Amino acid sequence: MPEQEEKQEGFDWGDLFGHAVRFLILTWSLSMMTLGYMGKVRIDGAFTAGLVSGVLGSYGISVGQKKSGAGNGNAPKIVDNSKNNVGIK
Repeated sequence: MPEQEEKQEGFDWGDLFGHAVRFLILTWSLSMMTLGYMGKVRIDGAFTAGLVSGVLGSYGISVGQKKSGAGNGNAPKIVDNSKNNVGIK
């Protein structure tokens, strides 16, 4: 007879610690982005924006999600540039 796993009662401290670390990284990166836009701190905005999108992505939140009905309704055109001489000297 296979043994059934017993459910642990109480907190899962590892999960709580993981959420706390992600919250601290999110708070720090958002504050650095804000201070960078105010001119108080000189830090790369792409780095902090990457941290924000990474942390939010771990929670399943997509910041730059495309709209489902976006576009003009036309199919994309395929262009053949094999006979193009532009830029060749």
